[in-house]
Amino acid sequence: MGRLFLADWNWEDLAPAAHFNAHELATLCGISTRQLQRRFRFRFRCSPQSWLNHRRLLVAEELLLSGDSVKKVALDLGFKQASHFCRQFKKCKKMTPTQFAFSQSVACRLLI
Repeated sequence: MGRLFLADWNWEDLAPAAHFNAHELATLCGISTRQLQRRFRFRFRCSPQSWLNHRRLLVAEELLLSGDSVKKVALDLGFKQASHFCRQFKKCKKMTPTQFAFSQSVACRLLI
């Protein structure tokens, strides 16, 4: 398995299956959390949880653009509170989820 391990998985599909949790991702892959951390650092230069958090926010963007409410997106992606989701989203994207959805819908209208 060795170095080929990380290339053998479709990480984008595994992330939601693991509920964006590094421990669950390791379990799905059949390795320890520490082994997953080592392999992620070697291959992606970040921790598994950092990568999963980034993936979760990318999925959140898609859901917001599809018209889902902020609360629904937060719950669907495993946040216990919508306020926590909003803080994480704003920290990464420099705007709230509502502002993001509004700005994207305005940009789409301007293109039409």
